[in-house]
Amino acid sequence: MSTSIAYAEEKWVADEIFTQMSEMRKEIGQLKDRVAGLEQKLAEAQPKAAPISLVGSENMTLGKADAKLAIIEFSDYECPFCAKHYKNVLPKLRERYIDKGVIQYVMKDFPLEFHAHARKASLATRCAGEQKQYWAMHDAVFEAHGLVSDELIGSVAKQHKLDLAALTQCMDDPAQLRKVESDMALGSKLGVNGTPAFLVGRIKDRQLVDYKRFDGVQSLETFAGMIESFKK
Repeated sequence: MSTSIAYAEEKWVADEIFTQMSEMRKEIGQLKDRVAGLEQKLAEAQPKAAPISLVGSENMTLGKADAKLAIIEFSDYECPFCAKHYKNVLPKLRERYIDKGVIQYVMKDFPLEFHAHARKASLATRCAGEQKQYWAMHDAVFEAHGLVSDELIGSVAKQHKLDLAALTQCMDDPAQLRKVESDMALGSKLGVNGTPAFLVGRIKDRQLVDYKRFDGVQSLETFAGMIESFKK
């Protein structure tokens, strides 16, 4: 076979490969359009998520009462990913949005079964909240990596002038555990199966509406993008 014939055959093969790849790209583009259309129809067909009441969460909420948007966090105090959010992202959210009255930030308990101290941590923070010191206990427990102890609880109580006897009695109250379990049931109903998980949405009549869920640690930019989209 002459060099010219060999070159012609190679070019023919190369041209054929290029042509087939071009056709495949067209087909992929068409499939993407079809999938996008189906997703849109599915989204339109699904009922809107039921509103979530924010009443009763005041002790576990940061931000101003007249904020138009809210973030709900489902958290486990013994979860290292929740701790990462607490240390790296929440302070920036407070500075940019919470303290400026743009959003309310609401905590929900979602202690995972395999974390031995998580439920006790949820009870300790909730009961500190009954004495208006939820966030003091929240921060202290996260700083202790979720390993809440009687010594830690006593230290926070002393530092913030809490009634330790009332705090201990509150933690033993079955009603407080039912509140934790109610948060867990809500999270499970919404598809939460790990922590942290977040809902971002609008506030209407003291309810969270039009919300979207994010699972896992999110960057400040992700929250910012969602918040800005709601503000439009």
